[in-house]
Amino acid sequence: MGDHVDVRPKLKYIKVSTAAELQMALDEAVAGSVIELKNGIYEQSGPFVVKDKHGSDGMPIRIEAANLGMAIISGDSYMHIENSSYIEVSGLLIHSGIGSSSSEQSLSDRGLSHRILQGVHPGIQLQSSSRISILRNTFALNETGQPYRFLTNKGPVWGLYGVENSCRYGSSYDPNGAVYSGPTPYEDSKLITDNGTHRHYIRVEGVSSYNRIAYNEIGPKRGFGAVIIYDGEGHGGRTISQHDLIEYNHFHGIGPRVTNGLEAIRLGLSSLSLAPGYVTIQYNLFDGFDGEDEIISVKSSDNIIRYNTTRNSYGGFVARHGNRNSFYGNFFFGDGEKPGMRGFRIYGNDHKIYDNYMEGLTDQVIRLDGGSHDGGADGTLNPTVKWISGDEEKSAVLEDLSQEERTALLRGHWRQYNVQVFNNTLVNMGNNTNCLVLGGKTYQPVGTRVYNNLIVSHTGTMIVETSAVQQAAASERPNYFDNKMDGLAIISNNIAVAGTMQKEDIQLVRSKDGLIRMSERNQAIGAVEYVPDNISVIKPLIVDDVGPRASQAD
Repeated sequence: MGDHVDVRPKLKYIKVSTAAELQMALDEAVAGSVIELKNGIYEQSGPFVVKDKHGSDGMPIRIEAANLGMAIISGDSYMHIENSSYIEVSGLLIHSGIGSSSSEQSLSDRGLSHRILQGVHPGIQLQSSSRISILRNTFALNETGQPYRFLTNKGPVWGLYGVENSCRYGSSYDPNGAVYSGPTPYEDSKLITDNGTHRHYIRVEGVSSYNRIAYNEIGPKRGFGAVIIYDGEGHGGRTISQHDLIEYNHFHGIGPRVTNGLEAIRLGLSSLSLAPGYVTIQYNLFDGFDGEDEIISVKSSDNIIRYNTTRNSYGGFVARHGNRNSFYGNFFFGDGEKPGMRGFRIYGNDHKIYDNYMEGLTDQVIRLDGGSHDGGADGTLNPTVKWISGDEEKSAVLEDLSQEERTALLRGHWRQYNVQVFNNTLVNMGNNTNCLVLGGKTYQPVGTRVYNNLIVSHTGTMIVETSAVQQAAASERPNYFDNKMDGLAIISNNIAVAGTMQKEDIQLVRSKDGLIRMSERNQAIGAVEYVPDNISVIKPLIVDDVGPRASQAD
């Protein structure tokens, strides 16, 4: 036999210790390059740019810290990856500032002046790049100086986060304006930020696919702007990144509350909402989230949100725009006291909400809202949309409209068709909250099916229907069947619904895994069915399960 020849491709290892060495290594990277950052701080004028670089499945380009969390991207720098594929970024501590006026050179030098983001630097920006892995990083960005606005009884006040004595009255920030010396939303929870610069920690934009954001620690985030955004081609486009995976991340320290614009994950835009994303968001922990009503805001179609855990977090998971999204196997834990803790709020067609566990929540646990617009039951890319203007109902074919008109219609709350809610467990609600609320606005939900749910509550009402839902035609009314209910809460405000349901003597037990479920003698139903060892297959997450130091899942 002849000598064996090893034909495996060789990796190219490059160790760097300065910002200049890092950018040079990125500029010269090829498939199989492993760029190792020694402990230290890396900062230059603008982001570290990866442009037109392509690894392969077996030979990715890896950018990694020599020691977890000890290579720090700081100052005016962040990571910008454009028109690239098979890149891995891992183990970094990203502490980027908001970006000064002198933070443009690295983009300008590479013909990317149109990408400059003054004052709103992210931690990582992916632009038209695919199969990028963002793994085991810590996103703790420096938010000092980020503008925010809140309202007082004397008018709007603008301030700079972390800058003492920076608050000024006015419609925009003016350092020479009248001084405001009272408390801010960071000191008084009764004051709520309602505007500011939109700064995002991770931006996924352009045409891309098969990216992975996993095992990162994300937070704290105190400034305005959603944490992770999927903006695709923007309001003038038609697609977002497809087949991406967001998993095993630890979101924490997000808040205080804003009126709108501090989601943990915003998956899409209103104008992209009919486009399929096929994105999976799974096994993430949202710990004490206190940003806004929407922890996860889905604004695209055909996505999966599963196996995530929220603990004592304001808001819930929202299908804000889009169709055919599935929400299953998620855990929501509240203390029964903190206001505003929810499960789901839904708009659009053919969504499925099932096998979820919700305990101790305090505000409309599952909200199946009505719509301001009706896009029809088909869920196509070019529907005929109806809406009310004054006393007149108008309609238009979506793609016959101008971009501005199209976006305006897509920003509405679209009517629900054929939403299914089944096999969920709702127990021990607080603050006189209602469990399931149906209807609102102009166009009421059609074809809703609610079945096989376990609801045990001693407060509020289990099923609430608006008067418009109660008066809907029989063919459009919700269909309830095979639900199990118990507790002191009223079954329904609709006498006709309450008359078809009865409470049962349901014996609940707190199992070894901490979940409340029916005892062995009860028939299995709901998200956490009785099993002999009292342990469910899918378990709620704790801090040790997620983030950079968690064990890698199979």
